[in-house]
Amino acid sequence: MSKLTKFFALLFISMLMLAACRVAPEASNGATSDDAAAAPTAAQAEEATATEAAPAAAAEATEAPAEEAAGDTAAMPESVTIGFMGPLTGGAAFIGQEMLGFAKAVAQIYSEQWGIEVNIVEGDTEINPDVGKIVAEQFVANEAIIGVVGPAGSQVCEATQPVFADAGLAQVTPSCTATSLTQPGTPTFFRPIPTDADQSKTIAGYLLDTLGVTSVYLVDDQSSYSVGLDDEVEVLLTDAGVSVERASVTQEETDFSSVVTAIMAAGVDAVLFPSQIENQEGTLAVQLHEQGYEGIYFLADGGFSLNWVGNAGEAAEGAYVTFFSPDPNLVPAAADMNARYRAITGAEEFGAFGGAGGLTTQVLLEAVGVCVQSGDVSRACVVDALGNLNLESTVLGIPISFGEGNQAAGGFSLFQVQDGAFVLLEQ
Repeated sequence: MSKLTKFFALLFISMLMLAACRVAPEASNGATSDDAAAAPTAAQAEEATATEAAPAAAAEATEAPAEEAAGDTAAMPESVTIGFMGPLTGGAAFIGQEMLGFAKAVAQIYSEQWGIEVNIVEGDTEINPDVGKIVAEQFVANEAIIGVVGPAGSQVCEATQPVFADAGLAQVTPSCTATSLTQPGTPTFFRPIPTDADQSKTIAGYLLDTLGVTSVYLVDDQSSYSVGLDDEVEVLLTDAGVSVERASVTQEETDFSSVVTAIMAAGVDAVLFPSQIENQEGTLAVQLHEQGYEGIYFLADGGFSLNWVGNAGEAAEGAYVTFFSPDPNLVPAAADMNARYRAITGAEEFGAFGGAGGLTTQVLLEAVGVCVQSGDVSRACVVDALGNLNLESTVLGIPISFGEGNQAAGGFSLFQVQDGAFVLLEQ
C-alpha cells in the first residue's frame, strides 16, 4: 500500500470515529415523559441549563476536527494531469506508441490506488527537435500539467531541456541517453536510465573482450544521439588498437547500397549503427546480407524493435542490441503493467521501450503522490519531490534514486537476435 493510499484510509477511519462521537451526546440528552410532567424549580432549571450546555460544548468540540478533516478531503484534487511527449508518428513511432501505452497502464494503476484520476496530455514530437520544442512550449503554457514524461531521442531532449528549466516544469526522460544531458544537467531534467557513457563501454567491451574484433565500421544518422554514441565508442576502440572507419547517412535515406559497398571493401569485423529509425536498421541489415557480409551487425538501444527483426528476416539473425532498462517481458514485477498494456492497446507483443515508459511514469507519479499528500500539487513541489525520491523497487524490479545532475545509476543489457527474438546475453 502506498503512503497516499494509507493517508486516505486513516482519514476515512478518523471521520467515522468523529461521527460516532457526535451521536453519543444526543442519545444521553433525551428526556422521558416523567421529566416533562414535573415542573422544575429554579435550582433544577439552572442545573438543567448547565447539563444541556455540556453536551452542546462537547458537540462543538467534536465538530471542529470534523470540519478540519472535511477541509483536508476538499483539498484533495479529483484529478492530476501530466504530459507525455514522444514520437507518435514517423519512422520512430514504434518507440513513442509503445511508451505511451505503458504510460497509460501505469497511470491506470495509480488512479485506482489513489482514487484520483491521472490524466495524460499527449504530444507528438516526431523525434524532431524543432517539433519537440513546440510541444514543450505548449506543455509549459498548459497550467494543468505538473510534470512531463519524455521526450524520447537525445536530440529532442537537448531542444526541450531549457524550455522546461525556464518554466520550472519537471521532465523525466524514458530514453534520452546522451551523456551530456546530466553533465551538469538542469534542475528540472531527471533521467532514471543510464547514459551513453555506460552504453559505449558495454558495446566496446563486448566487441573487444568477447568477439575479439580488430576492425569496426561506425555508421551514424547525423543525429546527436547517433553521432555522440559513435564518438564515444570510437575513442574506446581506438585506444584498444582497433581500426575504425566511419560513414554518415540521413534519417530520410532508404538505400544504403553505397555505404554497404564501402563496408565490404573495408573488410571489417563489425558494423555498429546507432539508429532510432527501425526501417533503416532493417534495410542496412538486408543490404549487408545481400552483398554477402558475414561479420557482426551491432545496434544500440534504438534497435530494440521486433518490427525491424521481422522485416529483415534471416538478415537480422545474430545481430546484437544493447538496451538501457530491463525488458518487461522478462520481469515478474511487470506482470500487472504488461497485462494492462495489452488490454489498453490490444497489442500482444512489445519490446523494452514500453517498459522504460512505464518506469518513467511511475517515477513521476510517485513524486506527484508526495505533493498530493502534502497538499501542494504544484510544479515546484514535483521537482523537489523527484530530487528526494528513493524507490527501493519499481515496475521493472529495479531501485531508482537520483544523484548528481539528477542522474540515476544503472547499466545496459545486451541482447542477440536468435530465431527472430531478442535473447538476453548480459545484464
